[in-house]
Amino acid sequence: MRIKLIASIAVLACAFVALSGLDLFDIRPVFAEQAQKTDGAAPTPSAAAPEDAEKGLLAVLNRKEKELRSREEDLERNEERLNIVKADIDKRIAELKRVHEEIAAFVKKIDEVKDQRVRKIVKIYESMNPEEAASRMEKLDEEMAVMILAAMSERKAAKVLSFVGVAKSAKLSQALRIKN
Repeated sequence: MRIKLIASIAVLACAFVALSGLDLFDIRPVFAEQAQKTDGAAPTPSAAAPEDAEKGLLAVLNRKEKELRSREEDLERNEERLNIVKADIDKRIAELKRVHEEIAAFVKKIDEVKDQRVRKIVKIYESMNPEEAASRMEKLDEEMAVMILAAMSERKAAKVLSFVGVAKSAKLSQALRIKN
């Protein structure tokens, strides 16, 4: 829209200059080239009629206006393409957010199930007598044993650790300190 307005103002200004007789724009080379094509000889400045000058000026202005329209149409097409791409990107972002929320919900469910299982294992170890729990805990890997001891009450964990071997007890105590 802005380009059309500027082109219209330019056309009016050039027409005004051409009609007023001011020699602000030297358009003789344009007409000299046209005259050479038609009769092969370069015309003199006085040979170009004012009507021919106006026609040439209008032709140049029309050509420029067509170029401006073409550029404007190209810009509008590019803007439409960009809007389509933007809509597609927004759609994909929304889909990714939805998938992210689903994954977060699954992770939360997995963590809840894991916590329930750990609580169940802890209950089992707490219900055993300390000597039996200690003998089984010595056979567990360190991570699992620490997880169980950390979830047990302090009094029961202390009783179980009292029956675990000294080396394993020291490792588990150190791992418990780091975990807490």
